[in-house]
Amino acid sequence: MSRVRIKDIARLANVSTGTVDRVIHERPGVSDMTRKRVQKIIQEYDYQPDILAGTLATGRSVNILVCMPEVVSEHAFWKFPESGVARALQELTHFDIHVEYLRFDQHSKADFLKKAAGTDPSKYDGMLFAPVFSEDSIEFVDRFRNAGVPCVQFNSRIEGQDQVSFIGQDAFQSGYLGGKLMNFGMKPGKDLLVVNLSLRRDNYQHIIRRERGFRAYFEAHGDRVSNLVSVNVNGGDYPSVAAEIREQMARYDVAGIFVTNSRVHLVARYLSERGAMGIRLIGYDLLPESVDYLKREYIDFLISQSPEEQAYMGIRQLFRIVVLKKKVRQEVLLPIDILTKENIDHYLNYTNTITK
Repeated sequence: MSRVRIKDIARLANVSTGTVDRVIHERPGVSDMTRKRVQKIIQEYDYQPDILAGTLATGRSVNILVCMPEVVSEHAFWKFPESGVARALQELTHFDIHVEYLRFDQHSKADFLKKAAGTDPSKYDGMLFAPVFSEDSIEFVDRFRNAGVPCVQFNSRIEGQDQVSFIGQDAFQSGYLGGKLMNFGMKPGKDLLVVNLSLRRDNYQHIIRRERGFRAYFEAHGDRVSNLVSVNVNGGDYPSVAAEIREQMARYDVAGIFVTNSRVHLVARYLSERGAMGIRLIGYDLLPESVDYLKREYIDFLISQSPEEQAYMGIRQLFRIVVLKKKVRQEVLLPIDILTKENIDHYLNYTNTITK
């Protein structure tokens, strides 16, 4: 048989098509012996349901809410997840999936709460969510859960809350790796800065975990560093960053700087203006400004979070849950990619090829 159908399986198993349907959808009313016999035939003939036909037959579209910070010119990180969503929708174009965005100001808890309160979960079949204000997001996610709407989280997660699925990186291991990269070739007894460039560091659980991972590395190698200093620059505008880095460099013998988010290019800008190429600088993500400083060797290593891939996989997870009625993994951790001047062009060329 070129393509096995439900009625073919029913004939081979000597049961009704209704029995086969109950086995496929894991519904009760089938004896264990019959269920095993039908499942064996399904596996033997590699039965694949015609999902497209089934979806079209229902006569309804699938509505997904994508809730994440808005894209702003000074912080273009969030345009990458939008590209990932668009790529997933392009691949699923036959399934009548519609996406609505709920964008909020990542620096304004009030803006998030106002928009979240005005959102009706009953309008949606699933939600892809990048939580920023962790504690204030719990009630929001709970409203969707109580309405039977699955929520897939990406980029950051709400700690201590069970999620349908999380897609991102192991932030602690990412920070630990940053420490290891920082340590290579560094003279002992020097000072290091951990720079957090966000309005409220405590809003971002993954940033906190990155710093913990970075510190954990040097706690395990206690003879390597004289001072490990946290620097929090609220808002992350360049004048504030420059003033803070200038002050810390005057106070400490700084050998390296670890920036816990994608605004590492602001620190690189300050170092380039001073011509300070002897300070090891490590940060996150492939914003064009950061790639430029990487090529000019003011940034030594960039760690890619693959934000486009995170959102792409998030939509695909919701597709499996809502349309295919499949179970998904609760945690999908992406590789921690290390980018340098030597491999950045090859990496960009590769990722651009597979995402088009």
